Amino acid sequence: MNFDTKYLIRWGIPGWILIMVLGPFIYFQFPIEINKIIKESNTLALGAFLTVIGVPLGYLLNQIHHSLFWVIKRFRFSRKILKQEKWYEYFRQEIQVDNMFFFDEKGLRKKERYQYLLSRKHELGGVTVSLGIVCIVQLIVNIQTSTMHGWSLCYFILSIILFLIIAISRWYSSKNIDKYFEHYLNESADPKYK
Repeated sequence: MNFDTKYLIRWGIPGWILIMVLGPFIYFQFPIEINKIIKESNTLALGAFLTVIGVPLGYLLNQIHHSLFWVIKRFRFSRKILKQEKWYEYFRQEIQVDNMFFFDEKGLRKKERYQYLLSRKHELGGVTVSLGIVCIVQLIVNIQTSTMHGWSLCYFILSIILFLIIAISRWYSSKNIDKYFEHYLNESADPKYK
């Protein structure tokens, strides 16, 4: 099995961001409870646990993004049944574009560019989902504890701003990859790639 460490890092980043941004908020909201947990546990082991748990958490966040913004986007809902025709049409288009990518050296360079743009969209997507969850948790905790003021409000606003910046970057990357795919799909229709 060939496992590339770049995937470990890519999958971990959304989880680690969720832990790093939500951690201080939870600590300052519940300092007595958190200090008790820290006293009763080995701090090094707790840090290692949070580092390790970031990878599967990040992977889950990436899968949520993929399902919401890639899979469901290409699914057609009708009144009585769910139809997968759009999936199959997209699969056919992907195969057509892949044929062009593997046709010659120039196609392989196009494939590398396309892979980079696609991975960029999904990396930003996982982080966007992560920060979205952070904002939702902060809002719920602030409402439940009636602490939507002072530092808590500032931290929430900062989290919203961070979420918006990353969401805009993700939206830009999404539009970019859609344009590239459309261009490559049109180019792959050339009879020389058949």
